[in-house]
Amino acid sequence: SLSLDIQILIFSVLTVLTITLWRLYGEKHPIKTDQPLLNKRGAQYVGRVFNLHEAIENGQGKIKVDDTIWKVHGEDCSLNSKVKVVACRGTVFDVEKIS
Repeated sequence: SLSLDIQILIFSVLTVLTITLWRLYGEKHPIKTDQPLLNKRGAQYVGRVFNLHEAIENGQGKIKVDDTIWKVHGEDCSLNSKVKVVACRGTVFDVEKIS
């Protein structure tokens, strides 16, 4: 019979090996989905147009999307100007003014 120390060592090595192999497999075989933006809330708004909730001054402002206020970066614009979301970086949208 194996000692407890050897059993723990074997378990640990096999655990690390299994996790490593599983992650490598997952990288080569990504899960395909019909909703790739499901858990990327900010990315769902790219391309949409919104009115500014707070004027963009010094490159920073805010828009209201549904019930949430998001920070935005872009060229300076006045309150209620229409802006288009062109990118999402974390919790900040990059926007451009719509003429």
